[in-house]
Amino acid sequence: MFIAAWPLAIALLTSMSFPAEPAPLSPREFHRLSRKCAPWVAPSTLAAIAKIESGFETLVAHDNTTGEQLRWTDHLEATRGIKNRLEAQHSVDVGLMQINSKNFSFLNLTPEKAFEPCASLSAAAHLLESRYAGGTTAPAQQLALRRAISAYNTGDVTRGFTNGYVRKVESAAKDITSHLERTLEPTAPDAPHLEASGRKAVPPLLQQSQQANGKQPNQNSWDIWGSYESNRSGADPSGPTGSQAAEEREPSNPNKLVFD
Repeated sequence: MFIAAWPLAIALLTSMSFPAEPAPLSPREFHRLSRKCAPWVAPSTLAAIAKIESGFETLVAHDNTTGEQLRWTDHLEATRGIKNRLEAQHSVDVGLMQINSKNFSFLNLTPEKAFEPCASLSAAAHLLESRYAGGTTAPAQQLALRRAISAYNTGDVTRGFTNGYVRKVESAAKDITSHLERTLEPTAPDAPHLEASGRKAVPPLLQQSQQANGKQPNQNSWDIWGSYESNRSGADPSGPTGSQAAEEREPSNPNKLVFD
């Protein structure tokens, strides 16, 4: 009887429908959402960060308290999982742009909204804008952008250089820009455009060869194209990096944003 049941069991298993993991956002869809939800930040800048943070997946999270990488196939299941961890006082990075749960209140996010790509992109754009100082020249703007990206990862404008995060985003930006040039229409712009008053435009990440004047920073300034020398930053070299648990790198000011 047991042996005879095997063919039926196999047939039942093969006929069952298992939920498939949601596919990562395509470059075209990511670009469209960026223009719609975060128009004041260059799409390629957001895409470079998303590639490093989530690989363009939407139903993913990282529990900084336990070190777990989390992935779901269903939005409701993902929301329930995050709520359970927040009730346990965990610090969690959530969604497409891996927004830290400690910023939910400031960014008007809920666990449900944090998994929505549009809300995640808008939140990431606000975080970048809040730390982007701008500049009057292209090199100054690029340095300010890299500092903002460092803060996005670590909450500090210098530690993202020393832990390698800024370099990873630079590399991702180079690949993404090349891919966008091949796949998107020539009329699809990468530069930010301001649809909301009062927004600060955050530019694309440019490589050194793309700078208009081609001038290198002098030896007493940040080397935004090479290695960062931590003794020029004024940062504590013994301080925690972005690879450490979020609670170890939280700022002493309780009103200061947590970026990882």
